[in-house]
Amino acid sequence: MSNPRPKLKAILRARSTPDTKFYVDYDWWEKSDLDIKTYLYTRLPITDEATLDMERELVDLVDSQTGQVRQVDGFQYIVQTYFSQLPKDFMLHTSMVDAIFCVLLANANEPITARELARQVKKPIDVVLKTLGGPRVYQGIRPILEDA
Repeated sequence: MSNPRPKLKAILRARSTPDTKFYVDYDWWEKSDLDIKTYLYTRLPITDEATLDMERELVDLVDSQTGQVRQVDGFQYIVQTYFSQLPKDFMLHTSMVDAIFCVLLANANEPITARELARQVKKPIDVVLKTLGGPRVYQGIRPILEDA
């Protein structure tokens, strides 16, 4: 008798399309043994100047499209500001997952389609979907699936 394995990997990939949106799931970081702040300091080129505002509790951010003001914690503010100012060639000198992570953080973690992520990190869409659309979660990057 055999114990068939579920084909979870194929199911998840089939559901992720170029129009599937992805985001960084902060709950994944909280539940994992990893700390997002430590990860950012050790893996990415954050300078001493960027660390100064991390202690601020709340910062007002204005949505450039709607004009709506919302408050975010100092950590989210500095991360968004820092990653939105990275040099354009940064994406070419880091791993694809790190590059996508940075794109999402620079965009205030607003969900972005796989198609747009692939364009911004200059990688083929099928590579992005195979990496992010599978069962393994990298750096908390998850798809928003319609029937989930």
